[in-house]
Parts: sequence; C-alpha cells; structure tokens
Amino acid sequence: MRILSVALIVFLTMSTVFDWDPGPMPGLSVKNALLYLLATALLFQYAVERRFVLQLPAITWLFVALIGYAVLSYVAVVMAIQYPRYEVLYNAFALKNRHVDQLIFFLVFFYGMRASKDAQFTLKCLLIAWAVSHAVALLDAVGLMQVGDIERREDGRVQGAVGESNQYGAFVALSLPAFVAAAAAARGLWRVGWGLAALMTAATLVMTVSRGAFVAVIVATFAGAFLFRRYLSAARIAAWAAGVGVAAVAVFVLVGLSYGDLLYERIVGGASSDLGAVSSSRTEIWSKALATMWEHPITLLTGFGWNAYWSMPFRYSPHNYYLSQWFNLGLPGLICSVLLLVLPVRVARAAFASAAPWLRPTLAAFAIGTIAFAAATFFVDLYLPWLYYWAYAGLVLRMAVNAREAAGRPMPQAAAARARRADPYGWIGAVRQ
Repeated sequence: MRILSVALIVFLTMSTVFDWDPGPMPGLSVKNALLYLLATALLFQYAVERRFVLQLPAITWLFVALIGYAVLSYVAVVMAIQYPRYEVLYNAFALKNRHVDQLIFFLVFFYGMRASKDAQFTLKCLLIAWAVSHAVALLDAVGLMQVGDIERREDGRVQGAVGESNQYGAFVALSLPAFVAAAAAARGLWRVGWGLAALMTAATLVMTVSRGAFVAVIVATFAGAFLFRRYLSAARIAAWAAGVGVAAVAVFVLVGLSYGDLLYERIVGGASSDLGAVSSSRTEIWSKALATMWEHPITLLTGFGWNAYWSMPFRYSPHNYYLSQWFNLGLPGLICSVLLLVLPVRVARAAFASAAPWLRPTLAAFAIGTIAFAAATFFVDLYLPWLYYWAYAGLVLRMAVNAREAAGRPMPQAAAARARRADPYGWIGAVRQ
C-alpha cells in the first residue's frame, strides 16, 4: 500500500506540474487508475480480514452527506429545473472529480497507512512533491525554465501547478507550515534541505502577490499561537517568532528586488482605494450572487443545485469557496464544507498532548496550515489543491489517531527513557486543555 500511495503522489504531481498523466482518454489516466486500485485493494483487504473499524466517522459521514446532497440537487436540476445552459455530463464528472475523489483520497491515505512510520514516510514523499512543484514555479518565475502549463501572469505574479496566483497562494499557505515543521523535526542534511524548501516556499508565496494568501498566513499564525498556547512557553514562542520574522524580512528583501513595485501596488497602493478595488471587485461579485439568492429566498436554504453557478449569467467565478458551496448546495453544503475543515484541526489538536515529541510539530503544522487554507479559500474558489489537502489530511490524521490510541497503552521503559533524553521542542509534559 505504501508503494502504491507514493506512486499516486508521483503521478498526481506529474499531471499537475508537468502536465503528463498518460491514459487513453480524460478520466482514464494512470493517476485515476492508481487511486481506484488503492480504494479497491482497501475494500478487499478489510473484507477478507473482517476487522474494519470506522475511525473519525464524523469526517466520513460529512463527506457522504455532502456528496449525497450534491447528487440529489444534481438530479433535481437535470430532471425538474433544467437550467438552459446547464451542462449535464460535464457537471456529473465535476461532482465525481471534486467531492467523490476528495473522499477517496482521504480514505486511501488514512486507512491505507495503518502504521505511523508508513504514514510518516509517505508524508515525506508528499512534501518532496510539493517542494518540486514550488521549485518549478520559482524557476519559471525567474525565467530559467518553463514546464507544462505553468506560466507567469501578464502582471508578473507567479502561478503554480494547481492554478492561478490566488489558488496557488492558498496551496503555498497550506504547505509552508509543513516545511517549517519538517525542518524543526529533522537533523543534519535533512534539516538543511527542509529549511531551504521552507525558504523557497516563502519566496514563492511572496511572488504570488496574493493578498488573500498573505491574510491567511497572518490569521493562521495568530490562531495557531492561540490553539497551542498551553504547550509552548512565552520564551519558546518569542524565539520562533523572532526566527520566522528574520526569515520573512530576508525573503521580502530578496524578492522585493524584482517584485517591489508589484507588492507596493497591490498592498500599499490598493489600501487607498475603495472597497471594490481593494478586494479586486470581489465584493461586487459576492453581492451579485447574494442578490440572486435573495430573489429566490428558498435558495438560501437549498441552493440552486450542484454547480449551478456556472449556468447563471455571471461573468466571473465566485472567488469564495464558501459562497460557491452556499450558492450551489445551500446551507447543507455550506455547513458540511465548513465542518470538514474544522474537524481535522480539532483532531490534530486533541492528539497533540498524547503524541510523541517528533510528531507534535507535524500536528501543529497541519492545524496551522489547515487554518491558513480555510482562510485563503474565503478569497478564492479552489479545485486541484483539494486533492493534495485530503491526501495530507489522511496521513497526518492517521498518525494523530495512532498517537491517541497509543496513549491508552503503557509506554515501554526503553521508549520512555528515550523520550526523557530527547525533547528538542520543550513539549514533553504538556497537559491537555
């Protein structure tokens, strides 16, 4: 399972970064074949062993509820409402490619990795794949290479493998805490490598000049400090803040040599404009969508139906993941979507106190990265980054569940002695809130 999972990560990266995913037709590719092969193998494995236990059931059932409601609304649109420009076949595949595949990615990486060491190894491979995608975007930005569909925007902002600058900024905001945590937990050359990946990711974040991503990182930093305030001393927080601050200043200075004017224009110059200009017309887009819903008050509860937004005479995308879910799937879709981002953070935080010291940076980084991802999606509607996110969530939450289960068993004396000798983060002895 571990080898197939790594192969899935490789082909997902090849398809997104290098635009190469061989297959006879769209939807029938190596990546999808590996995904469904892993899902089928899991079903057979648990059917033969007959010892399947549903873990983290809330996440699975939220996905089921979200997919079920999307299917019902899709059937209602096709059979009864029949919007004039609604593309029946395209939207059926879109439902499968988004919510269904997201659920399968989570289940494959969560249940496919039973041992924490397997999940940790696969997570390293996932982070390496992320580092490769950021490196390709960075090399394209400085003009050293051009790969796949990655191209710099006309205004000079960096784009990435998972979409335009704002989508890519959200993905970078998710991955940055993971690289910082990997550098903190590693030793020797691995620490140097992960540290360089973190600096490269920070530089890429700045070069996207995505104000939504900048806001998301700031929000996630303060939220993370609040969530884990009981586990770190003020001195430890101050030391980390100083280190991150120095690195941030260095990155801004280096990147500012080429992006200074663009940064000033979008951050400082835009601040003096009206709200519509500051939000890049997002407030106008949101107000039009909400006004359309108010014209049909029942849609505030039910939504217009799966992916119906694109059948309306709107010129631009909703630029807000939550508004998109509300517009299409109503309150059921919005509530499920929000909870699917809240619950993983709660699981990671709950497992923090009982986790081994080497795991705690990973759990904290996942929680902070998820908050950044959730905040960034308030300013953009995402597509490809969700597959990466749910693979990431499956791996980290597997280690979190294993840590909580192990906490109920007595620790062997040798392991306890090693834990007392090695505590590089000052987190041993942390208490639950």
